[in-house]
Parts: sequence; C-alpha cells; structure tokens
Amino acid sequence: MKNKHAFDMVHGAQKVFRILLEALANPGRILSLRPYAAQFTGQGRWLAPAVTLLDKGTGFFWDGDRETGEEIRFLTGAPQVSLEEADFVFLHSGNSGPADQTEAPCAKAARILARVKGGTSLDPHKSALLFIAAGNGEAESSGEASGLKGPGIPPGGRTVRLSPGEAVWRRARDERGFEYPCGVELVFLREDDSILALTRKTVFL
Repeated sequence: MKNKHAFDMVHGAQKVFRILLEALANPGRILSLRPYAAQFTGQGRWLAPAVTLLDKGTGFFWDGDRETGEEIRFLTGAPQVSLEEADFVFLHSGNSGPADQTEAPCAKAARILARVKGGTSLDPHKSALLFIAAGNGEAESSGEASGLKGPGIPPGGRTVRLSPGEAVWRRARDERGFEYPCGVELVFLREDDSILALTRKTVFL
C-alpha cells in the first residue's frame, strides 16, 4: 500500500487526535488537518482521521472508492462493516452517492441517519461518529449562516457558515430527533482539509 510509511503513526496521530478533540469540544470552530493530510498520497483528509481513530476493534463504513477503503483497512486493521454496525462512518459522497444519483441529498442524509448507531439511554457512547464531505468549498461564499449554542460555545453564541450540503445534514440530524443522551456527532471534512464538528448537544438558533 502506498501510504505504509508516509504518516508518523505516533506523533502525527497524536496531533490529529488533539485537533479532532478540539473540534468536538468547540462546535462550529474551523480547524485544519492539512499538515497531516498532506503526508498521505491521495485521500489524506480521510486517511489522517481514520489512522488516528481506528483499530482492530472498531468497525468502519466507507462509501467511497474501493482502493481507499482497502487502504484504511490495511493501515488500521479495522474491519469494514455495515452502516448499522459501524463505530466510524466515512461518507465521501456526502451530497450524492455513485449508486443513487437520483436520490435527493436530504433523502440520502435522512436514510443514513435512520440507520447509524445512535446509542441508547444506558449506553449513549455506543453511537457512530460521522465524517462527511459535503462542503465543496461553498461555505464562505454562499453557505447558510446560523447561530449555535451549547457546550463548548461562548455565552454569546457562535456563528457558523455551512455549505448547502452541510446544512442538509444538520437539518436531517435535527429532524431525526435523537432523544438525549442518544445522538451522533458530525464532522465535516472540507476540500481545503479543514474540519468543522457539530456535537449531539449543539443547538441551532
């Protein structure tokens, strides 16, 4: 596999882990994975978080090309599993998938969120973390601006601008109606290797 020695599996993974933690602790804040994604050949924005989070005991779902799915499996030892079983869900086709070109983005988001693990009242931690590419670089120019409140957000709130594709996912998550403490976290992976996270307790104003 082409990325066997490209990424510092210890120090690089530690730094990526801290960035992911910071993103989840500060919903709506934009952070960058670029220095670490760039260490991979090809799909670095997916491989950097995958190598950081996955191991033999964590199943993952990947909806992109077969080569990258095999690369993730090879580098991490993690098994590819069904959407319903996955601890980590990587959605390369965040707007539309190759097998469902006619499916509306909102319908796809609702269908996926109805199937992923959302935890239970006794085990809320047994839920999926979703990494989604739905930005396409549109957020800064034509995206949807929304106010956020919740843990990790200043008392005065935080304004976040989501691309149209990202806004579809946040609305679908809200419409799914997870009853707290159940729910899922969404991490949007953008074309410039930046990330933005929305936690289950993030509320849109």
